[in-house]
Amino acid sequence: MKIIAFYIKQIILLGTTGFLAWLCVGWWHIGWFWANDAHYAWLIALALVALFLLLICTPIQVSISKVRNDSVAYLGGLLAGPTAILLYLALNTRFELNGQNYVTHQAWMHVIFGLLGLWFSFNYRRRFGPNNSFKPKPLRGSA
Repeated sequence: MKIIAFYIKQIILLGTTGFLAWLCVGWWHIGWFWANDAHYAWLIALALVALFLLLICTPIQVSISKVRNDSVAYLGGLLAGPTAILLYLALNTRFELNGQNYVTHQAWMHVIFGLLGLWFSFNYRRRFGPNNSFKPKPLRGSA
């Protein structure tokens, strides 16, 4: 039950943060975006972040869970964002496969999802990572 609560908290926190970042980045030159269906856009953002966390970030963190070096786990989380964007664009769009369509036009989405992946890897490491503290068992009896 604790793992479900962890993922629900992460989805709501990171999904809301990602949605607000998308609003700021995507609408700064037009004006503030707010419409009657903005809450539906927020729910879609939560669903996208949930898929991102469950299908991309978690397998990466599980695969490197035995590594005691936190920087490797954080790098995996940071690279999970661009990986998710590239997979989404490759599977769900009909763009021509080139750097302009996959990198230049989507640069802010790479940054946003990369930071969300990094934040998730930090929280995942704190919750499920290896315990680095060494606590030897006390000696019993005379030594």
